[in-house]
Amino acid sequence: IWKSGGNGEKSAYCSPQMVNLADRNLFITMTATSIVGFDADKGKYLWRHSQINEWSVHPNTPLYHDGQLYCVSGYGKGGVMLRISDDGKEPTQLWRDTNLDSRMGGVVLVDGRIYGAGDANRKWFSLDWETGEVLYSATLVGKGNVIYADGMLYGYGENGKIGLIEPGESEFKMVSSFRVPYGSDQHWAHLVIHDKKLYVRHGNSMMVYSIAK
Repeated sequence: IWKSGGNGEKSAYCSPQMVNLADRNLFITMTATSIVGFDADKGKYLWRHSQINEWSVHPNTPLYHDGQLYCVSGYGKGGVMLRISDDGKEPTQLWRDTNLDSRMGGVVLVDGRIYGAGDANRKWFSLDWETGEVLYSATLVGKGNVIYADGMLYGYGENGKIGLIEPGESEFKMVSSFRVPYGSDQHWAHLVIHDKKLYVRHGNSMMVYSIAK
């Protein structure tokens, strides 16, 4: 359908985000040193914004909400918030934060707050979506990935610990936790919730837990 010459950078493991604007659909991803935006219908290369860390690794899919785009990288780099122009042709930086530097665990947006785990900064953080201010932080299940369902955060640390976490107004509350009992190698696969079941993959093992009330 189309192809684009891009800017010559290598891939950075990032799954792209599709953003639907009033007059244009955007295809946004991260390459080795940049956040890049394309016209998703025509393939035109529209813009780039610098995002550089030590290892040129940026696996976290960009997060878009209400005209703003949040991109976060590990190894101490942290996240940047961009405002995307109405025509999709131009990003403007609003703020940058180095505290929440998720390497590949992703983040979630809940009620105007960003939640996720740091990499070099090994705590879990709550950030204000509009300002980037750290609202609070805590050591929970080690650095890792996060998903959200039914008012709760589900965190899966690289140390093999899974926690059910309540995000409060001023602090995290660890409701319960357990260790992943089977599998091998790194605890890197993201958690999945479907039909009141929590799916956990660790290497060559899959575990399914009922989370029905």
